[in-house]
Amino acid sequence: MNFRKHTYILFAFLLCSVIATAQDKPIGYWSSLLPYNTCMGLATDGTNIFTICQQAFFTENTLTDEKVAYSKVSGMSDIGMQCVAYDNVSGTVILVYSNGNIDLFKNNTFYNIPDFKLKTVAGAKTVYRIYTENGRAYLSTSLGIVVINMEDQNFEETYQFFANNQLIPIKGFTGLGTYFYAATQSGLFRAPKNSPRLQDFQAWQKVDSVHNFTSITTVNDKLFMMTANTVYVLMNDTAHAVFTSPQHISNIDPGYNKLFIGRYGDLRVMDLNYNIIDSVHTQDSVAQVVQLMDSTIWIGNMFHGLARRFKDDIQYFAHPDGPTDPYSYDLYAHNKDLWIAHGGYDDGFKWNSSGSGFSNLNNGKWKLFNRDNSSPISYKMYDFVTITKDQKDGTLYAGSFTDGLFELKSNDSFHIYKEGSPLQISGPNGGSNFYQVVGTGIDQNDNLWVTMYGSFDELYVREKATNNWYNFNVSVPRLYAHSGGPLTFDNAGHVWYVCMNKGGVMGYDTKNTLSDASDDAIYHLTTGTNAGNLPDNGVSCIAIDKNDNLWIGTANGIGILYNASSAITQRADAEIPIVQYDKYAGYLFAGESIQTIAVDGANRKWIGTTNGVWLLSPDAGNSSIIYRFTVDNSPLPSNKIRKITVDKVTGDVYIGTDAGLMCYRSTATEGSESNSNVITYPNPVPSGFKGTIAIKGLTENADVRITDINGQLVYRTVALGGQAVWNGMDYKGHRPQSGVYLIFATNADGSQTYAGKMIFMN
Repeated sequence: MNFRKHTYILFAFLLCSVIATAQDKPIGYWSSLLPYNTCMGLATDGTNIFTICQQAFFTENTLTDEKVAYSKVSGMSDIGMQCVAYDNVSGTVILVYSNGNIDLFKNNTFYNIPDFKLKTVAGAKTVYRIYTENGRAYLSTSLGIVVINMEDQNFEETYQFFANNQLIPIKGFTGLGTYFYAATQSGLFRAPKNSPRLQDFQAWQKVDSVHNFTSITTVNDKLFMMTANTVYVLMNDTAHAVFTSPQHISNIDPGYNKLFIGRYGDLRVMDLNYNIIDSVHTQDSVAQVVQLMDSTIWIGNMFHGLARRFKDDIQYFAHPDGPTDPYSYDLYAHNKDLWIAHGGYDDGFKWNSSGSGFSNLNNGKWKLFNRDNSSPISYKMYDFVTITKDQKDGTLYAGSFTDGLFELKSNDSFHIYKEGSPLQISGPNGGSNFYQVVGTGIDQNDNLWVTMYGSFDELYVREKATNNWYNFNVSVPRLYAHSGGPLTFDNAGHVWYVCMNKGGVMGYDTKNTLSDASDDAIYHLTTGTNAGNLPDNGVSCIAIDKNDNLWIGTANGIGILYNASSAITQRADAEIPIVQYDKYAGYLFAGESIQTIAVDGANRKWIGTTNGVWLLSPDAGNSSIIYRFTVDNSPLPSNKIRKITVDKVTGDVYIGTDAGLMCYRSTATEGSESNSNVITYPNPVPSGFKGTIAIKGLTENADVRITDINGQLVYRTVALGGQAVWNGMDYKGHRPQSGVYLIFATNADGSQTYAGKMIFMN
């Protein structure tokens, strides 16, 4: 009877756990948010298509249409792809990264071969194509032919070719009959496959010395080569032109009794009598083509991903869901609703000319807004650099560095603020037709604020109550004028924004009278005592923490303006605090270029630089470093961080780099007003679980105690914002015995309490 009772209790807890935590990721979990809409190359085992993209790669099962995306999170050694092939003998995919690193992929497992990456040479380590035969992979590289023995997964040998005593790149390599052939800019070479002297350049016979061949392949018993505009076949040791194109030829690939010739906008199909028997329209340049036994043709498009040609036309473009672009210039996240702005500008404020628009991930579903789809911005706007959302009415605001402000309502209606709007033209700084919006934000009164670069008035606001627009020209030295940048608000509602072009920071107080600028006050912070005391005038980012302190990221570290709400009146200087790291302490990030600052639910600061990510403890005056993430100790694709934002509801930290976007499930969330919606996960805690247990939905900084069923204290902690975490060990470092454990939580004054349970399994 007792056994059955315990079984029912366990089933009830299991059911609640599944319902509550089905969408929760564990603490410390990384996920990649990469685009898979490009294609750099294809390979196949006859059923699966292996597609490399700009950042990572994915597989497509052609029988089930199942797509699996891979990245550093799932075991890849690097980021950025350049070449792929499949070896039938070993059943292995060869993946080559842009820096020369190599992964072998088999049975969902990656094996790294870093030898080529680590080789010290001058210039790039380019791999043009890979040819496999008899359990060996032959890599055509800028340094010669590199041979990998697929059985022992090691480099076996290298064949290097020379012209006028200079090393020449090998653009393609293949085997036909008893010979190997190598295509180079100096013509075509061959050598017997069974030659013991393949590493000796003298063993290679020059068959053609006229042409600059860029690729080579075989179909049946015919050898085809290509130059930039012509396809050749080798007849009697002479290259004969069989196809000439007025436009650039991107690739040639073998099919069944046919040759595929890729160009921009189409794919030509040639039979073995050298007749063009088919033409396939494509969206852009063809990267590579493979044909399966069922005659389907799979086409890799450089900008539109993977497509399938069956019978008469391309049926669909196939790739895993993801953002439009790897670049994240700005991010906004709230309760599993992520928005990504994909534009940008350089240090000289030159726009990137990006038509990638912006992307939205909402509860796991992607929606893209860019010039290549039917979204409202498809023909209007470039270079989105700021994005924010009004949580009360669901309106999205996205600012373009060239084309003004885009407003998207929750009912999908939209408006573009550009010509004929309250926003002024950016003038000579940006060009006669540019409206350069750099900052957007919603204040505590639901007013929309906008900053512009290059326009006469750099600060704008639309009043929520009246829908009226007001604009402000801030009187500062000419060098800093007309340079509004990213913005934020202090606890009193004052707006603070970056003065671009190394202009420091501006604070603006409207005295709660938006329509009357006569009583407004400003405070302009620059370097120097009694002038703001910034570490550097080159400010890139600002953030207000939960104690109303303004954190200012510069080209030379961080300054903190305490009590920002009173600083405009008091003209206070920023302070440059000390940070404690290991046994050493120093000024906060002195010498580091700070790119982004984000505050989480526990008032900790996430700092992004050109050298990775830091998480600082909440105490501003003498912070310590909790975490540091780089490409060496995390799945980050790059140490060059562009933007960090925190979803304070879920605890997810979104980290945008110059090579892709990552998400890290952190330990802190925003505190709740009550303890009425507390969730513990995982619950039950499975046997052998060594991760972090989270209790979220608590009031801010709640006192949390975990006891056994008899009331014996097992663990006690304080919530990080609205989430308490536990490593599953008691005070003696032991894992508790299996059973039911009680959770008690209370806020500081005892007005909000919580009592719950969790099950531990050993």
